[in-house]
Amino acid sequence: MMEQERQDHYETLAEQNQVEYSIQRSRFIAHAYPIHAVEEALELVASLRKEYYNATHVCWAYAVGALREESRMNDDGEPSGTAGRPIYGQILAQNVSDVLVAVVRYFGGVKLGTGGLIDAYKESARLVLMEAPRREVILLSPFTLRFAPYLTGTVMRLIKTMGAEIVEQGFAQGESLLECRIRQGQLGILRSAAAAIYGLTCIVEEQDA
Repeated sequence: MMEQERQDHYETLAEQNQVEYSIQRSRFIAHAYPIHAVEEALELVASLRKEYYNATHVCWAYAVGALREESRMNDDGEPSGTAGRPIYGQILAQNVSDVLVAVVRYFGGVKLGTGGLIDAYKESARLVLMEAPRREVILLSPFTLRFAPYLTGTVMRLIKTMGAEIVEQGFAQGESLLECRIRQGQLGILRSAAAAIYGLTCIVEEQDA
């Protein structure tokens, strides 16, 4: 049950957030943004580089998709693995996606060392994500119902009971057509219920994995 639940929804940010963290005179300005595509993340990074043109580093990581299918991290000149990876680690730890976290650093004259850098970028990312408001993204699956008009009442009750949404209605070759969508985790249950109603056909287009 938990596995299915995790697959049909995830959390992202409701709005962007910014925090500042300082250690050993180095300033870390962390930004977190909700995003919808990789291109949007890269445009935001480019914008930050212009805004903070005199910063020492602009390090970042992003994740896009319910299972974070598209993700990337960048150390921007910091020692390998000391910036982008701990930033991305906080995206994982706080279980969000469709998000970009970028941390701008102004060097304060005191070297932090590898461990210090990892801790500083990790804490900056943790704070900016922790304080950002969240929203839930529900993953929906489309399907079509075909049925004889006399089944309209039965079909409408089924749709209401299952919490499905009607997108478009039509009529073809003597049959009523309803294009709908439903939460992914409920699709299998709806198909089984539809199969038990004689004269009702549920058509689900296979989607790319």
